[in-house]
Amino acid sequence: MKNFILVLLLAFSLPALAETVKTAGEAEASAPETLKAIQQHFKKTMPQVKGDDFVDGSMNFSPSSKKYNNYWMMRFVDEIDQPEEYTKAIAAGKKLWETPFANGKTFASCFPHGGKGAAAGYPKVDASGKVVTFEHALNTCLESNGEKPLAYGDMHTMGALSIVARKLSDGARIKIEVKTDAEKAAFARGKALFYGRFGKAEQACANCHIQHAGQVARTEELSPVIGQAAHFPVFRPNKATGDLAVITLQERYKGCQKNTLVADPIKPGSADSNDLEYFHTYISNGMPLSTGVFRK
Repeated sequence: MKNFILVLLLAFSLPALAETVKTAGEAEASAPETLKAIQQHFKKTMPQVKGDDFVDGSMNFSPSSKKYNNYWMMRFVDEIDQPEEYTKAIAAGKKLWETPFANGKTFASCFPHGGKGAAAGYPKVDASGKVVTFEHALNTCLESNGEKPLAYGDMHTMGALSIVARKLSDGARIKIEVKTDAEKAAFARGKALFYGRFGKAEQACANCHIQHAGQVARTEELSPVIGQAAHFPVFRPNKATGDLAVITLQERYKGCQKNTLVADPIKPGSADSNDLEYFHTYISNGMPLSTGVFRK
């Protein structure tokens, strides 16, 4: 951990503190202008990455990284060599999705078309101005059917369920709208979190995933913000044990803030996490969903 923070501080924080030019997308007022500025930045800095390739993230920069990720993805579909953690997570998610509630209904009854394509329209902003994520919609389904909600930070339940439920939308393209005053306000809140500097390392999401995207932090290339929201939840190896673990997008937010020494990291299911996810997902508008993939 200390080495990781040292690399961040030396490679990113000190130059960032001295810079006067704002990160791409930071100064733009509207959602479309912000997205356009970010897209133009990557068109200039990453001309080799085009269209849907952004969903592959850091695999666009390192052949060895792509090969390593593909190795794990092949194992996910190999009935003989499937990782135990993968099969357990998928089985747990399917059980939650398919098991009838006490009233006889299932999760599929809460979404149009039984949930197919549903995740592509989340997050969205409700009548009260609050951001509703797909995981929030899953909990709303439980509560409206007399069941107890799941903890947003529980990767064994909510994480596993989210993977299975979101897989019904694989291939569907993200479609997030920012039109109403409430949506614009939610986008602005999420944008402030994305570009804001937090923690002892004084790092922003934008520093790593726009300004320094494609560069190496420790031994890993930093992925660009475009495409990131399209493939979560993911399976990632535990750095200490090597075992695979389910990680939702909001769980990753918490992990990133821990790495940059934020005293009180953002919590899955919180209003801040939801606002950040709304902004983050909009930046991947038009990208195809591909859930439950392996990422280092």
